[in-house]
Amino acid sequence: MKFNKLFSGLLGICLFFGFISCAEEKRIFGDDIEIPELTDDNTVRFTVEVASDWKQIEVIAGGGRMAIEWGDGRLQKIENPGATGPVNYKYGNRKSYQVRIWAEELDFLSVSGLLLPTTDLRMGYLPRIRSLNLNSFSGTTELDLSSSCPNVEDINIGNWSDLERLDINLCKQLERADIYTNPRLTSLSIVNLPKLKDLNCAGNGLTTLSLKGTPALRTLYCNSNPLTAIELEEDMAISGLFIQDCTFSSLAFLEKLPVLSEFSCRSNKLTTLDLSNHRSIRFLDCSFNRNLNHLSIPANNQVQILRCHSCNLKANVLNEIFDALIPLPKPSTPEHEKDYRISFYDNPGEDTCDVSILKNWYIDTDKN
Repeated sequence: MKFNKLFSGLLGICLFFGFISCAEEKRIFGDDIEIPELTDDNTVRFTVEVASDWKQIEVIAGGGRMAIEWGDGRLQKIENPGATGPVNYKYGNRKSYQVRIWAEELDFLSVSGLLLPTTDLRMGYLPRIRSLNLNSFSGTTELDLSSSCPNVEDINIGNWSDLERLDINLCKQLERADIYTNPRLTSLSIVNLPKLKDLNCAGNGLTTLSLKGTPALRTLYCNSNPLTAIELEEDMAISGLFIQDCTFSSLAFLEKLPVLSEFSCRSNKLTTLDLSNHRSIRFLDCSFNRNLNHLSIPANNQVQILRCHSCNLKANVLNEIFDALIPLPKPSTPEHEKDYRISFYDNPGEDTCDVSILKNWYIDTDKN
């Protein structure tokens, strides 16, 4: 009897420690690598809200080792995330999970809350990050990449419902920035970033934009913002500017862009547009400025595509525009007949202007 009790006790102890061992094995999985303690300083932290039947989150990374605490007691280690591809993790229950990503060695990281809501993002100090994609977060009003990712070269910050402030002014290696569809982001200071070449800040709530100290900037997309002004320096090298669906009533800053070649100011509040000093313009779209009654383009210009439909241009103004466009030889083949084209329908002077002035230009009447 005593032997049976002793045996049962020993068996219980063995089973207990066996269960602990199994639990430990399940808690830590993935590659056999040593990692430091996960702290606020060396991780990216956020909350995952599992509230529907979709319970899977995806993390894409590269450049070094990575570890992820998924918030349900499990820790996954990945020695080479760039080689293994996207890391997908599926949760079991509908609840909130606090996630930590050890990212000290990474040079690329992408996390999206598009399919599974993610909130309350916090960034540690990650100086090795070169490319950062953080999409569709909520519950975070500020993001300071100057402090967390000072050496980042490419950022994609889009679809944040609550973002009000973004600091990137100390990211001196930044070359490309996509900062888009963040409706509460009303101002953006992009200053003293000497390597920045491309900036997309479309679809935010911007009313002001400062771009001083960005000598390498070539392309700027500011579409769909309530912008009324842009701060620029003299003789900037921007060749592509896209400010459609904003609220500009004047564009005096264009004089600071002498090499502008592609320009769209479609759907603003312009009454006049003077591009007579911009001889490099090849593409111009000023359509849907319903009060635009004057448009000047330079003689001896390089314009190939001109869209000035749906404005308020009378016949004499249209004729002046036609005169400024270069006469063309007849296209040698049908596929080249649309290489040079103009649209001017839905203007007061549409029916009375002199289209014979347009020598072999294709007149686009497609309203779709």
